[in-house]
Amino acid sequence: MVTYLIMAEEKIKNLHNFFFDSVIDILLVQKCTNIKAFEIENNSYFDVIIMCNVNSNTQMVSSIKKLKKLVKSKNKNFFSEGLDSSWALVEFEGVGIHFFTEEAREYYNLDDLFFDSNLMLQYG
Repeated sequence: MVTYLIMAEEKIKNLHNFFFDSVIDILLVQKCTNIKAFEIENNSYFDVIIMCNVNSNTQMVSSIKKLKKLVKSKNKNFFSEGLDSSWALVEFEGVGIHFFTEEAREYYNLDDLFFDSNLMLQYG
């Protein structure tokens, strides 16, 4: 029985990694820049926070639509807000993604909130 639980846990972890990799791939294909992913501990809302820059609102909305399609294909809940602004937040399955214009990211400076978190990956 212990072996089964370990194998099942490993399969779940691999599935989660595949899903996470798919999310990052979408951000890269959509040409989002300065992507950072933080692993958050002791947080009841998120396990992972991802931040990225976009060049325009059109790029932001397009990226969010592709993410929504991926998440909905897995029958998961998807929430987004701020689509018509310089900062949008997307939430699904313990993941929070912040889309910023470059000016908004500098102004709000949320990266400093996660200085003590584990930086999982960084592109750009």
